[in-house]
Amino acid sequence: MRPPRELHEPREPCDPGGLSGARRALGPHVPDIADRLPVHPALAGLLPGGGLPVGGTVVVQGSTSLLLGLLAVASADGAWVAFVGAPAIGLAAAADAGLRLERVAVVPTPGADAPAAVAALLDGVDVVVLGPAVALLGADRRRLAARARERGAVLMTTTPWPGAHVTLDVRGGSWWGVERGAGWLRRRVLRVRRTGRGAAAQPLELTVEVPVAPAPGERTPVVEPAETTPQGVGSTTGSPGLRVVA
Repeated sequence: MRPPRELHEPREPCDPGGLSGARRALGPHVPDIADRLPVHPALAGLLPGGGLPVGGTVVVQGSTSLLLGLLAVASADGAWVAFVGAPAIGLAAAADAGLRLERVAVVPTPGADAPAAVAALLDGVDVVVLGPAVALLGADRRRLAARARERGAVLMTTTPWPGAHVTLDVRGGSWWGVERGAGWLRRRVLRVRRTGRGAAAQPLELTVEVPVAPAPGERTPVVEPAETTPQGVGSTTGSPGLRVVA
């Protein structure tokens, strides 16, 4: 986590200038990529080291529920999260996933100033999430990735990003809980293909259960961590599987 004195003081959610000013007061910091922001144990198997890589870039494609699930623990732990160019991600869904809205910034339509807005947010926000409405050139992507590395932020995106440390591509999934058109969604299971570089260079396919909010009046269910030992193709075990793919 970044220094709490600057990150966690109350401030207006969409004030990039204030955030960057606070970050500049701390001076430059180049993090060790081994630093991680925590994620729910059920999702830790998706990420090398079991967490979001500080100073790294993570792509999550095909599932808003997985994206928000990966952010929930860090947000509850005090991290600031900014969504840029992602108008389809609703605040109600973010709150249901466990994000603390008092530490969430939203820039739904950054327009032509997107590179500058993202750079300013990376100066003072723990996690910056880029949606499809962020238009970037290749040079912009390289500069922003370098900025995240310098400032100790996690840069996440819902669209392809060449050179990302981790790419999570959701290939399908299922919901449980709704019967005859009514009910409360209780379980979300996804099939995810992980690629990337470094520790994520070997492609993997995993099945994970994304934590969901309990129905009103229910206790929060205990979700077991994803299986992290390789299983044979076509395994019939009941636990979530993981396998190496070509």
